[in-house]
Amino acid sequence: MSEQCCFCGAVYWKEEKNTVRKYTKCCHDGKVQLPAFPDAPELLKALLTENSPDAKNYRQRIWEYNSALAFASMGAQIKPPSVTGPYCYRLHGQVYHRVSPLYASDQHKESYGQFYIFHSSEAAEKRLSNNQNCLQHVFEKLDFMLREINPFAQSYLQMHRLVQEHPTTSVKMVFLEDKNLDMRRYNAPTLCTEVAAIFVGDNGEPPANRDICVYPVGDTCQSISPLNQCCDPMTYSLLFPRGECSWNTGMEHVEERRTAKRTRITQLQYYAYRLSQRNGFSILHNSGKLFQQYIVDAYVKTEGSRLHFLRQNQKDLRIELYRGLLDALECRAHTENIRTGKLIILPSSFQGSPLHMQQNYQDAMAMVHKFGKPDLFLTFTCNPSWSEILNSMEGVQRPEDRPDILYVYLI
Repeated sequence: MSEQCCFCGAVYWKEEKNTVRKYTKCCHDGKVQLPAFPDAPELLKALLTENSPDAKNYRQRIWEYNSALAFASMGAQIKPPSVTGPYCYRLHGQVYHRVSPLYASDQHKESYGQFYIFHSSEAAEKRLSNNQNCLQHVFEKLDFMLREINPFAQSYLQMHRLVQEHPTTSVKMVFLEDKNLDMRRYNAPTLCTEVAAIFVGDNGEPPANRDICVYPVGDTCQSISPLNQCCDPMTYSLLFPRGECSWNTGMEHVEERRTAKRTRITQLQYYAYRLSQRNGFSILHNSGKLFQQYIVDAYVKTEGSRLHFLRQNQKDLRIELYRGLLDALECRAHTENIRTGKLIILPSSFQGSPLHMQQNYQDAMAMVHKFGKPDLFLTFTCNPSWSEILNSMEGVQRPEDRPDILYVYLI
């Protein structure tokens, strides 16, 4: 990669510039500025770059290591390809992120954040029982590292101590949706960490809909909103070992470059910025299989937010233009004696929607009408052994570890 963005320092190929000779995929022409991630812990850097047996096992089983050390779960129906070949993370259906109570119930084993109330060696043994192909001493090292630098691990341990000190009093821990939220709407918390507020007592306003509230005991897990800035660091503790919070609804564009109508950073813009490669070591871009999962998860969250917006703004999209379709569906439902659901129209601006595909088809047919039938059928291939791809790999990386680089050769 020979070019570098003058605003954010992202590197890219010269051929990636748009028609006006600009590259805007990283920071949208300087509108997005985010703080750089702190330097990676030496332990993680060694596991991601060295050729030792521990490092090879970690990279091969990084998904299991992250799942065992995470504070929240990611629930999805994972469907890896049935054919042999490079690893490809693929899922089907709805994606859920959930957080468990502080203590496990009698019917369930300890999981996720519940491990952090145990000693590192005991927690490593419990994690290893569900991940036999991982290494216990690697679990212990990673657990010790997270207890030292991760505010979520420290918050769970602080809550555990408060529960022990006040066994008969209600205790709850709230991971706030926005760090800058006005805490005056809550009663004064007993203890605050970098990412959470812990309350002792029954008084106080309930947390907002998108805040994450952890109670000492419970039979069910609480869902985490994809709009909560704690969702990513709690799900990917090995990508964000210092608990760096993710996107939130209050992020704004750089003041000098924002427009009157668009002032806030979208999820798409946030993840585009974070996924752009810059000089220096990046935990994200060196995490192989876990990097693939993070990319898919980010896309699902972004698409889900778009769908939610369209669902809530059907009137603004002039859905009355489809009144005839609604009447036809209601008539058919009445005839067949079935209950009608709520009809949601996806506009042509939503990529992948029926209207979008139909519009593309009509555009293609208009070109055929004007220029005649096509004479050539073009296909695109990508060879992972091309020198341009191999020269972009760092250390022990393989081409399948960098989908962010491979996709450039297919567009």
